[in-house]
Amino acid sequence: RIVATMDSHHPLHIAHPSFWSDGQGNLPEPFTVISMEDVVEGRWIPREDVKPSARESLLIEDDILGGGIPSELYSTDETGNRQLNMKQWCIEYTRRLEAKGKFSLMIWPEHCLVGTEGQTVVTTICDAMMEWSRKTGGSVEWVNKGQNLLTENYSALCAEVPVTKKTSFDYELLESLKTSEKLIMCGQALSHCVQYTVRDIADHWP
Repeated sequence: RIVATMDSHHPLHIAHPSFWSDGQGNLPEPFTVISMEDVVEGRWIPREDVKPSARESLLIEDDILGGGIPSELYSTDETGNRQLNMKQWCIEYTRRLEAKGKFSLMIWPEHCLVGTEGQTVVTTICDAMMEWSRKTGGSVEWVNKGQNLLTENYSALCAEVPVTKKTSFDYELLESLKTSEKLIMCGQALSHCVQYTVRDIADHWP
């Protein structure tokens, strides 16, 4: 059995440069750390025109986000539709992220963009997986993560700040993995995606 997790991002992701700018329209350099204070003080300003794709109705589900949602998080437009205040979300996001004590918001170079070569599995490994499938009759199980624009998803099982059902802890995947006699984990980056996937599995095992 092979389970392949795929970092799958859009350009306008909260941890990508084009999501942010300073007061002069400059984008943050990769590996810039943006703190809650930076957002509050306006040192880094999120785009207000970020919107879900046509297949997604919401970027945030209030029942998943849980208690303590600030009243300023939403406003109502002239047609009566509720609109997400992106600055207020970024304040809330960085607050929740920092409160967990694991990460601050790091701006990464654009990577693993959906539909690009950077999202694909390295050719040598992909060829080996396809050959395994042909020889064994099994099919590779693909798990995509990181497509929600408003939260980071280092672990393959859960976002750092869950905002929708899709970004909440994936107990279905966990229970499926538990049926395996042995798990062998590999991949990149060892410091983030691999490490925190392993930690989530270990924390919920058996």
